[in-house]
This record gives sequence, C-alpha cells and structure tokens, in this order.
Amino acid sequence: MKYRNRFLAVISGLLLAASFAPFGAGGLAWLALAPLFYAVLDTGGMVAAARLGALAGLVFYSVSLVWMTTVVHYLAIVFWGVFALWLALHAAVIRGLWDLARKRGGGPWSALAWAASSGVVWAGIEYFRSELWPLACPWLGIGYSQMYSPPALQSLSVWGVYGLSAFIVAANSAWALAPRKLRLPAGFFLAALILVTAWGKHRLAVLPAENGTPVKVALVQAERADIDKLAKLSLTPEAAAADLLVWPECSVMMPAADSPDYVALIAKRLRPSKAEAVIGVCVDANKARGIKRANFTLVLGRDKKTLGVYNKMHPVQFVETGLPENKTPAPVATPLGRLGPQICYDLAFEDGTRKMTAQGAQLLIVPTLDPMEWSEWQHRQHSDMSAARAVEAGLWLVRSASSGYSQVIDRLGYVRAELATGKEGALTAAVYVGDGGTFYTRAGWLFAPFAFAFALAAAAWLALCAFRAGKPT
Repeated sequence: MKYRNRFLAVISGLLLAASFAPFGAGGLAWLALAPLFYAVLDTGGMVAAARLGALAGLVFYSVSLVWMTTVVHYLAIVFWGVFALWLALHAAVIRGLWDLARKRGGGPWSALAWAASSGVVWAGIEYFRSELWPLACPWLGIGYSQMYSPPALQSLSVWGVYGLSAFIVAANSAWALAPRKLRLPAGFFLAALILVTAWGKHRLAVLPAENGTPVKVALVQAERADIDKLAKLSLTPEAAAADLLVWPECSVMMPAADSPDYVALIAKRLRPSKAEAVIGVCVDANKARGIKRANFTLVLGRDKKTLGVYNKMHPVQFVETGLPENKTPAPVATPLGRLGPQICYDLAFEDGTRKMTAQGAQLLIVPTLDPMEWSEWQHRQHSDMSAARAVEAGLWLVRSASSGYSQVIDRLGYVRAELATGKEGALTAAVYVGDGGTFYTRAGWLFAPFAFAFALAAAAWLALCAFRAGKPT
C-alpha cells in the first residue's frame, strides 16, 4: 500500500512538471495533484501525508528547476528541498482537516468544504512562500500553468494568480474524492470550471485588447553589449522610428547612480532617435568610495533629458546582496503617458504591477536580465509569468530581455510579438497606452492575504487539537 502511495506521489510530481515550461501542458495541472491527494487520504496520518507531499515536491521541482544547477550549482538541491517542504506542509494540513471532518460525521457537503479548503490552504501557503518570507520566490506557482489557456487566464482579472491556484487545487482535491464515492465535490468543481471557462471566452469576445493611444515600441535584446552596440541596434530604421525605446536591465554599468557623463553619452548616442527611452542601469557597490549598489531604470524624453527614475522593488536573493528595496514604487509621467516600470524579478511578484496600476500607470515596462547560460527553460518559465501581470492589471506590457524572451503582451494576456532566446536585435511592435485597472487591482488581491490567514488558522487549529489529544500527529 505504501509503495502504491509513493508511486502516486511521484506521478503527481511528474504531471506538475509537465504542466510548466518547457513542456507547457497546462491542461495537466487540472489533474496533476489528484493522485497525490488520493494517496494523502489513503495513508496513515499527517506525518505520512507530509512525506508524500515532500516526495511529490522533490520530483516536481528537481525536474522543473533543473536549470538552477547552472545558476547556484549544488545549492539547487537546497532550493528544491525548501520548495518541496511547502507541498509537505499542504499535504499534512489537508490530511488533518480531512480527519477532523470525518470525526464530525463527514458526508458530501463536508467533502465539498474540504476540497474548497484544500485550495484555499494551498493558495495561502503559495502566497507566503512567494511573497512574505525572506526567501520569497513566486516561481512555478500553480496558477502560472495556465499561461497558454486564454479563457482560464481571464479569471486573473478577478482573483489573480493565487485565486487561480486555489481553484486548480480545489478541483484536484475534488477529483481525488470521486473514487471514495463522494461525487458532489467533483460535480461542483466541474460545473465551476465550465462556468469560469465560458466567462473567460465571453470576456475575450467582448473586451477589446486595444485601448488608449497606439504607440510604436522598440525593445532591444542584447547581452553584455556596450553602449555603442545597444545604440546601433536602437537606430536601425524600424527602431529609430519608434515612439518608445526600451533597453534591458543592467544594459549600462555606471560608476555611481549619479553619473551625468554616462547619461550624456547615452543621450548623445540616441539623439537621432525620436523615441522616449527606458534604460536599464546598474551600479556596483564600492565601499572605499561610499557608493551603494543600485539597479534602476532611467527614463529619458524625446530630447533625451531625464524624466524620471525607478528603482527595483525586489532584489534577487543571494544574487543582488546589498541592493535596497524600493518600498514606494510609482509610475513615471512622460508625454506618451504614465509608464509603470518593473525590473526583471519585480514582475514575478503581484504587488508591483498592482500598485503601479492603482497610481494610474498606463503601460507596464519591464527591462530584464536573464543570462543566456541560465538556459531556455529558465527564460521560458520567467517570461510565462508576464501575461499574468498584464491580465491582473488590465494593461499592455512590454518586456526587453537581455537574451530573450523580449515580448509585447496585450491586456488580455496574448503575446503580440516576441524575440526568441539567443537572438540579438530590436523587436518593434504596436502597443496601446491606456488606463488599466480590474476587479483584482481594486479588491480581488485581498484573496491571497485571506488565504494565508485561513491556512495559518487551519494549521494552528490542528496543532491545538493535537496538543489537546496529548499525542503527536
């Protein structure tokens, strides 16, 4: 029996991995966790359930994040283990909730409540591990598996990626109950899935992606290039005619955040271009000279004079040590409109684009640094998160990546133009600068904090019950 349950946990890990890039079979996410959850309810308590969750997590993350070995080498094993612990925690909590429900009589309605609670607990744990603790990393949140399913993706405008994660997990929990002759949850979530999909198709049919003022954008893609090369790519005939020019993160390494000579050099090289320009700039720390590390976008007007600066919100742990967080992000006002910059890793978090939208941003601008040696797997997984932010915010999004994928994404989540990994050049396309905002940016984002509070309360209640029982779980 225990070997069968371990086998089911491994199957869930493999199906989860197949749901994400580079495999991209997002439809499998709606089934992937059902084998694990069936095994969790079939095993001998919370500790055994946690072991199964950890096993599924290790399989999932070691396959999906194998590229981390090229970034942090052997420490990748530590990261896989930490990620797997969250699946272990979820498995233990939902098994505990199932045991409590059975003690109170069980039944189909109790089973339905359990399935819904399983989804909410997952979303709460996912929100915590993605946004709240010191090693916050939103990578491979299960809601991101639907990036290639436009109807499902539209639900992000209501409940965001964490709401979609909760729905997917709750549905998987319902499927896991069907072999136990508890079919009400499966029927309920199947009907809900049909309704959500139908609503998403309706939204795609009636909501125009084109809103606001059309402008032409040029996104430069080049890794470890100097200013002259970046300028040359920016001044090709197509790019030079653009209204907005974007360079990747850290395109320019300045000796200090205030380096007028460098700004003047960039302005001189780009003067033939009529575009407003968003330039990714980095500064290395120099203690001897009292210089602090910096990572920001420099926004230049058509006359190449500085219009504003945006500093990165979310430094990458262990990679950008010493980089201060930008706790007060704000759009940059330009003649084209209010630009909402996000730098690379910022876009993996939901709070930056939401706060930008609330302050009136009309276009999301994302300079990105993804080194080529991090592999196409990493590039695809990273870029797949971009569409989620566009739909959540209801804004067009442009992403200029050092080695790909540079993208133009409309407010419905469709990729309108893309430059593949490893290519150099300037991607030009039409975008729309217009007002954004969705139910998610106004109120739907509160679901994730609620889910975290629910998960915390559930775990605390189970711990209290175990304490009162006077025995380990």
